[in-house]
Amino acid sequence: MKFQKLKYTLATAIAIAVLSSSVSLASTDDRMIEKTRETVENAGQYDWYTLAICAKKCFEKNVNLKEAANWLNQSLEIAETPFNLELKGDYYYQNQLPDKALDYYVRAMNMLKIRDGEADIAGIQKKVSKIIHIGG
Repeated sequence: MKFQKLKYTLATAIAIAVLSSSVSLASTDDRMIEKTRETVENAGQYDWYTLAICAKKCFEKNVNLKEAANWLNQSLEIAETPFNLELKGDYYYQNQLPDKALDYYVRAMNMLKIRDGEADIAGIQKKVSKIIHIGG
C-alpha cells in the first residue's frame, strides 16, 4: 500500500513539474511575442531590418508565424536585401515550398555578388544544395 501511495505521489509530482514547465515556456513565448510586436510598432517607417529581425526571432521559436510572415513581407517591400531575401527563402523552405525557397536564395546570392564580388555565399549555397540534392 505504501508503495502505491509513493508511486502516485511521484507521478503527481512529475505531472506538476511538466505542467509548470510548459506554462513557463508558454509565458516566455508570450513575452517574446509581445516584445517583438512592441519593437515592430516602434520601428521607423523605413526600418526593414527591425521587421526582418523580429520575423526571424518568431520563425526560430516557431511562434506567431502568420504575423511574422507579414513583417517579413513588409520588410521586403521597404527594401530587398540579401538578409531578408535569404530569410524569406528560409521561411519557404521550412514550409516545404522548395521552389520558392530556391528563388529567394538565388536572389540573395545574386544581390551579394553584385554588391561585393568577393562576398561569402557559402551559407546560402549549402541551403541551395539541400534543395537540389547536391553533395548531400
